[in-house]
Amino acid sequence: MIMRLRVLTSSFALMGAVAAAGLALPAQAAEGTGDFAYVGIFSPETVTVINGQSKTVKFDVYNLGTSAVEDVKLTFGSAAKPISADLGFTAPAGCVANVCDIGDLKAGQRRSVKFTLKPTTAGAATPARTIALASSIGGKPSDETSIAVVRTDKGGVDLEVDDIADLSLKPGGSAEVPLGIRNSGNKDVTALGLVVLAPLGVKPALDYSNCEQDAEIGGFVCVFNDTLAAGSAFTLPENTPLRVSVPADIAGPFDYPVFVAAVGLTEKYVFDFEKRTAGAAGKELKLEAVAGLSAEEPEAVEDLNEEDNYAEFAVTVPRTVADSAAVGGVFKGAVGDRSTVKVGVHNLGPSATIPLSLTSIQYAHVKLPTGVALTKLDERCVPGTSIDDIDITGRELSEVTDLVCIVLESVPDDARHLFALTAEIQDATDYKAGFVKIDGSVQDPKSGNDKAALTVELTAGGSGGGLPITGAPAGLVAGGGVALLAAGLIAFRLARRRRIVTVVE
Repeated sequence: MIMRLRVLTSSFALMGAVAAAGLALPAQAAEGTGDFAYVGIFSPETVTVINGQSKTVKFDVYNLGTSAVEDVKLTFGSAAKPISADLGFTAPAGCVANVCDIGDLKAGQRRSVKFTLKPTTAGAATPARTIALASSIGGKPSDETSIAVVRTDKGGVDLEVDDIADLSLKPGGSAEVPLGIRNSGNKDVTALGLVVLAPLGVKPALDYSNCEQDAEIGGFVCVFNDTLAAGSAFTLPENTPLRVSVPADIAGPFDYPVFVAAVGLTEKYVFDFEKRTAGAAGKELKLEAVAGLSAEEPEAVEDLNEEDNYAEFAVTVPRTVADSAAVGGVFKGAVGDRSTVKVGVHNLGPSATIPLSLTSIQYAHVKLPTGVALTKLDERCVPGTSIDDIDITGRELSEVTDLVCIVLESVPDDARHLFALTAEIQDATDYKAGFVKIDGSVQDPKSGNDKAALTVELTAGGSGGGLPITGAPAGLVAGGGVALLAAGLIAFRLARRRRIVTVVE
């Protein structure tokens, strides 16, 4: 058997995977404002339940819009898609007629929802049933999805990680994270792995002898060669807790995501892990039983429901200051030459800038000087003058005069985030300067350094007539850029179908 742990979704990639998954901004934006209202449902695609045994199913409701929303409701089933009685469905507490009042949600706010199933033992061979889910805002439909329910008599391992409440930490602060892991299945787990990922800046403190940092998954893996019996639960003892901390120069305001996952391990993986970590310094991280144990040799395991093997929580950091200064440049050369400049933002600190979020987007508006024709565009830039004014008219690159360049990641203190632009210098009677203007978002306390010049400096020589301008049409660039922006706005809020780890034989 071959065992390996790997990330099944990238650590909040701002491009590619999210766009490929078919995610798009909903068509509910207020014209000219860029605002949109959308409450997404992020649930498992399939849940496996043991006939005659109760199963708690959890999922998240997210406000993916750019502003707060009121009167959010969640509906289970419908007249057209009723929930089959043999599933033993019980709606969350407080819901009326399978309609749940979620209330108001701030932009980017997440709300966890749980319901229970207890299928009857009769009809075990029937096809999978579905439970339809729908969200609404002020009575208007927003999102809809469904969960397929598969019933089994055989049963198996079913690891669950208890919900973890969000934390609030000031820069330089730390806190303990309460952790509960249970096996709600009817088979024992004879070796357990704990995986902790914090991709955007939070620091897990897991300097224990049975924990290691794994480059493949981008987080920590801790191995427990202990049995988690069917129906039992574990936590971490007080003297070996899981702690998280944030650096003194971390950026805020921002909600930094942390994922904690549990996975059953094979005997081979445990053997290889213990061989790698033999002699490691530090205490051993222990599990403290909340229920009894059984003792069997480790073996490969499969989990009935991997979707609830993890818990997500946020570490909220309050507002910090990051002075963003514009970085200009000079297109230098003779008429007919092509020149490349790198323009953008210089973070003068004292903290890092916050990553891209639903409520905060740092970008540069680049106004090209006269006398140049754009030939190559940085992939993070699109034609336009602001986030709310993207140009999708389809003009050729040579006709583009204004660009919006998105800062897709956190910029450390005293670091630069630059965009490469290439243009051909034209024969002109006058070269009027352009500019680079930074929108530093909520952290930027100074406006005097938000603008820098973008100019042309002629030199002797040159090729005279110049080369053909063959850059991608602006329409295609803008289309890709809008998709990129859409992905960036929601990517780190999304972890749809987030299976953190898997066991492969």
